[in-house]
Amino acid sequence: MDIEKKNQIKSEEYKALAKARKNLKSKDKKPNAVFDLNPYNVNFFNVWKKFPKKMAFVFISAILYNIAIATFLAKAATVATGVSAIVQALTFTVSSTAPYFAYIYFALNLPLIIFYWKKNSRLFMILTTYWLLWQVLFQSILLIGPVGHTFNKISIFYVNWVSPSRELAYQNSFKSLIPWEAYGSYGTSYGNLFEWIKSNPARNVDGFYTLSNQAANELGYRFINESQFLQLKAFMEIFDKGFSNPTWPIIVYALIGATMAGIAGGIAWKNSASTAGGDFIVYYISRVKQKGVGHISTIVALFFGGFSIILIAIVELIGLSYNRPFNAAGLLLRILCSIAYVFVYTSFIELIFPKYRKVQISIYTKNPEKIIQHFKNIKYWHGYNIAKLIGGYTNTETIKIETFALYLEQSLIKNEVLLVDPSAWMTVTRVHNIIGKFNTSKVES
Repeated sequence: MDIEKKNQIKSEEYKALAKARKNLKSKDKKPNAVFDLNPYNVNFFNVWKKFPKKMAFVFISAILYNIAIATFLAKAATVATGVSAIVQALTFTVSSTAPYFAYIYFALNLPLIIFYWKKNSRLFMILTTYWLLWQVLFQSILLIGPVGHTFNKISIFYVNWVSPSRELAYQNSFKSLIPWEAYGSYGTSYGNLFEWIKSNPARNVDGFYTLSNQAANELGYRFINESQFLQLKAFMEIFDKGFSNPTWPIIVYALIGATMAGIAGGIAWKNSASTAGGDFIVYYISRVKQKGVGHISTIVALFFGGFSIILIAIVELIGLSYNRPFNAAGLLLRILCSIAYVFVYTSFIELIFPKYRKVQISIYTKNPEKIIQHFKNIKYWHGYNIAKLIGGYTNTETIKIETFALYLEQSLIKNEVLLVDPSAWMTVTRVHNIIGKFNTSKVES
């Protein structure tokens, strides 16, 4: 047996399917491949044992997505997609809710999880729920003071960064760097710090400045040295004279966020999960219309994103949030970046998760009766052709079973074949187009 075939038999899907088939056989039952929502017999506990790799990728996807949305898009004040956009509308409007993005997102998804639990694949629902729980866990870690502050302090641009070549009385220090903000409300974000600097504080016996409680909460540090104090004071003086906040970071943050979120979404979909929220709607519509996930996701994302953009624009126009002043040029740029985000995000999903791509699978076997009978037992959902071939090298008869399937079904079909004929030989060829109706029920379940 070649290495590739050995790896296939060692795969998580093959092992889980083989065990499920063995259990069915012991109970004298036949599998229902089309309508069985839980062919692998998974639950919240055994999914760790049956699909450890999928769980690992779902964890990576959740962390990546949280960083993309709650950090990069939040810093750019750009809107994400689906239910995430609704959560962002709330966190932008009520700033105090921003650290709890994952909690709010999970709460809004609970009704959807309950509603779709018996309508979608059990593996899909379980892994998507775990995806949400990983987000909550990661967000909880960020709520730890020093961890969250350090994470939020990381930026692609600092407004008080100075060129190292300049000869000044101070140098760049991470403690005294002020991250760029989309709204430029530094007077609000660091109001207590600026007031403390203006009070001309004195250094202690160790040569350090001790910040007031309010100033320390804003900066994230209790003690700073002379160089750090001078760097903060220099920016305060520039800000008081009139500081022009740059807008180019909005574009960079939006592109980074879109790329990370798109990769996270693609990883989740490819590993039988999703980013929840609007993806439940995407999942249903794509099944009914047989359209690619990326295509439907674009439509749903634009709908939810449009709603949130309008809401945020109204909030800024009427001045409901004092630390988010209205700026027409900035708002227009964020709207354009939000639209760009949607297309970049969905493009990555379509690239990583080509749900409705078709392939031709050719099976060469010496035991056709076993494979054909197994196809009948599992109620194989696609048509297939059978042909007799004579091998030119061995001059022996080989049976070729040819079928057309979806790209995402090929692993399952290979596993089903190898269950009854481990010596079967298979080739997979991409098909660019099929005219006519095609059964997609298996990838929907």
